[in-house]
Amino acid sequence: MMLDWLFLDMDNYFASVEQQARPELRGKPVGILPVMSEGSCCIAASYHAKRCGVKTGTRVYDARRICPEIQFVAARPDYYVKVHKQILTAVDTVVPIDKVWSIDEMAVKLLGKERQPDAAAEIGRRVKAAVSDAVGQCLTCSVGLAPTRLLAKVACELGKPNGLCALPLDSLPGAIAKLQLTDLPGINVGVRGRLHRKGVCTCLLYTSDAADDPTLVWG
Repeated sequence: MMLDWLFLDMDNYFASVEQQARPELRGKPVGILPVMSEGSCCIAASYHAKRCGVKTGTRVYDARRICPEIQFVAARPDYYVKVHKQILTAVDTVVPIDKVWSIDEMAVKLLGKERQPDAAAEIGRRVKAAVSDAVGQCLTCSVGLAPTRLLAKVACELGKPNGLCALPLDSLPGAIAKLQLTDLPGINVGVRGRLHRKGVCTCLLYTSDAADDPTLVWG
């Protein structure tokens, strides 16, 4: 049951960067705005803000209404890129990065003995420690391990925040059977509707030839 991929996703990246840089924001609800304006909306929110109901796209007025203690911060794209580069350097000290997917996501292809579950988990722990040492403890990351890159990203989401989660083949389909289609990467409401029209309504697909033998749809 080899684990071929490691996927890393920074937790609440923009808000966490600001909380690391500004200690007075730590432990508080924070909303990141593209511009400091009452007509603006949040492009990111800290976990404390999310627990109150603030999410990406929440307008300033509504965020204040549902979370009166929220503090707004203007986004600093150049600084986020600078920290992103520090994270890449930190991960590279442990294992080479296969592909950077976004400013807060990257994938690593594990090779040889690295693919063994115990070895893969140890690499995941070392990656998390390297990132924390490089950019600070406020910037946590979640790591997913799996036989495919897609499954590794799903595992990463299952472990959030600050988790290390593996999805070996022998854990499937049970480990993700209860997920909604929109919990899978790349499936939004529109794509979900198209899948429903094709008869795919869950993470399990039942075929007419083997109605009692569900297999997962990985795409």
